[in-house]
Amino acid sequence: MKARLFFLMVICMVSVRAFAADGRKPAGEEKRLSAGTVTVYDFGKVRLHAYNTGDAMADAAFLVEGKKAVVGIELPSFDVNLAEWKAYADSLGKPMNDVIISDHAAGGAYVRDVRVWGTDGARKSVESGAANGITAQLFQVYGPEFRGEELARIANILHGGKNKVAGIDFVVFDRGSSFDVAIPAANAIYTHMLGKYVHSIIGSRADASSLLETLRSYQNGGYRFILSSHAGVEGQDAVSEKIAYVEKLMELAGATESRAEFVQAAEAAFPGYEGKNYLEMTAAAFFPE
Repeated sequence: MKARLFFLMVICMVSVRAFAADGRKPAGEEKRLSAGTVTVYDFGKVRLHAYNTGDAMADAAFLVEGKKAVVGIELPSFDVNLAEWKAYADSLGKPMNDVIISDHAAGGAYVRDVRVWGTDGARKSVESGAANGITAQLFQVYGPEFRGEELARIANILHGGKNKVAGIDFVVFDRGSSFDVAIPAANAIYTHMLGKYVHSIIGSRADASSLLETLRSYQNGGYRFILSSHAGVEGQDAVSEKIAYVEKLMELAGATESRAEFVQAAEAAFPGYEGKNYLEMTAAAFFPE
C-alpha cells in the first residue's frame, strides 16, 4: 500500500506543459491573476474557466459557468490558489454552491458551505483510500500552505451516465476510485491526467490496454477539449499522440528484456518527453523484480 501511495504521489509532484507545443490548443481569452492564470472559453450555454494555478505541482482546476450558477471541477491545493480561485468564482456574479471532486480534495475548509459531488468510489478514495494517503504525504512534503489537513467531504453521489448539477448537464464515466466527467455543452471531458508530450504512468500491461480503450473513447466521443488537473486544456491531437505513445510502449515492452533496456528504448522513441520518472514507474510495473 505504501508503495502504491508513493507511486501515485509522484503523479502530483511533476510539472507538465499546460498546452500542446505545436500551437493546436483550443483558443480562449486569457486573464492573468495574482498567482495563476484563467483562460475563458465561451460556448453560449456555458462558459468554461480553466484556472492554471502556477503552483509547485502545476495544478489546474475548472469552473463551469451556467446561466444561473457556477460548478467547480477539482480544487486547487494551496492557500494562495484556493483563495484566488474562490474570489474569481465570486467575481462571476453567480453562486457557486457545487463542486465536483475526483482526485484533488485538499482545501476542504474552502468548500464547507457548498455541495461536494463525486462517485462512491471517489468518496471512498478520499475518505480512506489512495487519494487520502497521497494528500497526507503531500501535506508532509509541502507543509501548511498545502491545505491537506482537511479534505473536502464528498456527500453527494454522482452515478455513471447523465447527471445534472446546478442546472448544468454532466456525463460521468466511473473509473473505480476516480472518474471522468464530460460537459456536453462545452464538448469537453475532464480526466485526471493526459499530457501530450509527457510520459504516462501505466501500472501494468493490462492497464495499458484499458488506457487505450479510454483514449479511443475520447476520440469516439468527438470531444474538442480534454481537461486535466496536470495539463490544463488540450485537444484531440493530444489524444492521438497519447494513443501512439501507449501502443509503442506496449510494442517496446515485448521487444525488451529489462527495465533499463525498456527505458532506453522509450526515450529514443520519444525524445523530449517530460516526466522521465513516470516512464521509470511504468518500466518497474512492466518488469517487476
